[in-house]
Amino acid sequence: MSQDLGNLLEGVRNRDRFSLARALSLLERYPDVAHLLPRERGGHATVVAVAGPPGAGKSTLLGRVAAEMTMRDMSVAVLAFDPVSPRSGGALLGDRIRMLDAAEHPNVYVRSIAARDPAGSPVLPALLAVLDLYGFDFVFLEAVGAGQEASPLLLAADLALLVLVPGLGDSVQTLKAGVLEIADLIVINKSDRPGAAELVRDLSAYYRLLADTSHPVPPILQTVGSEGQGITAVLEAITELRDRYAASGILEERRRRAATRLWQHTLRTRCLRIIDELLNDGPAPDDGDPEVGTRERQLYRKLAERFALLAASSDDSH
Repeated sequence: MSQDLGNLLEGVRNRDRFSLARALSLLERYPDVAHLLPRERGGHATVVAVAGPPGAGKSTLLGRVAAEMTMRDMSVAVLAFDPVSPRSGGALLGDRIRMLDAAEHPNVYVRSIAARDPAGSPVLPALLAVLDLYGFDFVFLEAVGAGQEASPLLLAADLALLVLVPGLGDSVQTLKAGVLEIADLIVINKSDRPGAAELVRDLSAYYRLLADTSHPVPPILQTVGSEGQGITAVLEAITELRDRYAASGILEERRRRAATRLWQHTLRTRCLRIIDELLNDGPAPDDGDPEVGTRERQLYRKLAERFALLAASSDDSH
């Protein structure tokens, strides 16, 4: 398996699109080989996480931004973390459909990933390392929503973009979303709808009165993604933020913290999977079972054995 990945990575370095797709598929199917890739990215690609409630038009907006980037000779990858299909267990391809025009461009790569995990994917660092190895200028991570499930993707990225839309409920409820605290850029999409001005006002009031003063106040832009309105301003804001954060050292610090968080998440996921396997290996003891203490000690011994094997495999990989 490791040899297969090594051969594919050589193709990725040579910007072979088939090798890229195969390498990403291999990592998704066999997450344990992710340790063969570095936790920290090479640093070429700027990773932008995009969160927002369903119906905000994130995919349409990203399709327009990607198309604008190709006009400036930039290459773009989009990882769309989609809901899991109840039949196949794979990702529903709604996002890819809405980005169809941009996805046909040779400098754009769109991939749907089933969001089975709260953090989007336990192999996210490896996926980003592969895309960085390919040489993309920008990588967008599109979250399913804007709630707790989006936070790990936002924390893993260089920049956090929040897409909101007027008319999806009480703006006060929107202001409670934790992603407001880490957003670097806010886009009010479908701003031709009633309520756009009020939403901008409420967000401005939030950042003026309530937001953490240690975090820079994000720009608030208005777009109509379906019509291509405001897309240039979004692209310019993203590139300006990237350059400013790179010059000030914020980008380097974020990447270091993101690598640590995702490494911890990977270890936690692997350990919990072992614990679940052992707990599900046989029926649970009944109340009053005189052997419950013995079975618990046996489980701990098996757990120690499995962790020892995991440690040995980690030593071999290094």
